[in-house]
Amino acid sequence: MVDETKVRVMTRLAAYEEGTGKKYLPIGQYFRVDFIFMQLLKSFIYGTLAFAVVFGLMALCNFETFLEGIYDIDLMEFARHWAKVYVVGMILYLVPTYIWAVYKFTKAKKSLNSYISVMDKLSRKYYESEETKK
Repeated sequence: MVDETKVRVMTRLAAYEEGTGKKYLPIGQYFRVDFIFMQLLKSFIYGTLAFAVVFGLMALCNFETFLEGIYDIDLMEFARHWAKVYVVGMILYLVPTYIWAVYKFTKAKKSLNSYISVMDKLSRKYYESEETKK
């Protein structure tokens, strides 16, 4: 005979896994530090690539001006200036990434905790029904 409460609980679990769970279940596989580090690493790589592309485009657009004044430019000061721009840009990019990753992980863990409590409820129902069969 089918236990209706177990069917309802299993339906709720299946709905979660197909809906919200698709987004949160992969996050639940990580420790907090690992998830945040992974997001920061991806942002660092993408930020560095974006900086390189923007810097390259600016260099190409102003290449003639650069070549005309190449002997008048202090290359060390030029490199320091762009290194500062890069560092400030990365800080301005990585801080919001960190805040977003913490928020996303916290939200996922809250959602997964309720999912796990429903799983525990189903597990208890299963063992109760197994004990009554014996």
